[in-house]
Amino acid sequence: MNFELKVQAPQNAPVIWNYEELKANLTTALADYQNRVYSEDTIAEAKEDSAKLNKLKKAISDERISRKKEYMKPFETFEDQAKELCELIDEAASGIKSQLDAFEQKRIDEKTKRIEALYADIISNYDLPFMTLEKIFNDKWYNKGTSEKAIAKEITEKCERAVKDIEVIKRLPYAFEAESVYKKTLDLNTALEEGESMAKVIKAKSEAKAEEVKATAKDSEIFEISFKAKMTVEQAKALSLFCKVNGIKLERL
Repeated sequence: MNFELKVQAPQNAPVIWNYEELKANLTTALADYQNRVYSEDTIAEAKEDSAKLNKLKKAISDERISRKKEYMKPFETFEDQAKELCELIDEAASGIKSQLDAFEQKRIDEKTKRIEALYADIISNYDLPFMTLEKIFNDKWYNKGTSEKAIAKEITEKCERAVKDIEVIKRLPYAFEAESVYKKTLDLNTALEEGESMAKVIKAKSEAKAEEVKATAKDSEIFEISFKAKMTVEQAKALSLFCKVNGIKLERL
């Protein structure tokens, strides 16, 4: 089968018309029309001149459109034929692409299973339950040039780094908070920064609570106050009632 594209596109013959003659006559005539001043007595002449110019313009425009259609007919035929062939090619190429995609997906699925097996084997040597394959997965592992040996090496390195990071975190005063962040991000710097920030917030809340408890204890402390007061009998009764209701013991001086 020969798929070589061969196209012969001869130049269309130029349109022969009195362009130069028309241009020269129009240049002279239009200069005259532009300087012409009409009056009410020459309205009929103005209309005649306008109709004459519009008629010439329409004749030129109609001829241009007609010639363009004639010139375009061979190209339009070629264009339709070219589109038809491209559609045939797309149909065939689509079928091939579907098969290629299926082969690629099969390759990826098979490699995914091998990666999962590598991960399961390596992670079993470490106490890192938070370190899931999803968190450490590298899409480059799917590349054909990336060997299983290289993938296993990368997984092992990530596990070793995690072990060292956890050791560093456990020595911190805010280890609990930092470790909590690390288990989500697997990023030591983020864990240190956010862990310290969380620890400060918790400490501030704890101190505020302690102050609140301390203040409450002071409010409930019992102390003695001696004072004299001038009041009416009714006011004295009211004061006595208030003290009884609130558990305040009154004694006469």
